[in-house]
Amino acid sequence: MKNLRKIIALFIGIFITGIIVTVVSINSTLKKEQPKEDSLKVVQDSTYLLKSEKKAV
Repeated sequence: MKNLRKIIALFIGIFITGIIVTVVSINSTLKKEQPKEDSLKVVQDSTYLLKSEKKAV
């Protein structure tokens, strides 16, 4: 009975450690900054649209 309790405690410890590691890794990836290229692409796309509208009119 004592060995069974030790085994269960070991598995609970491993499970909790896995959850903590997963949460920390997910939070670290979510905190990364977005590259500035996204805003540059939006600007380039909008200037392309403005030029095409001027040509169409």
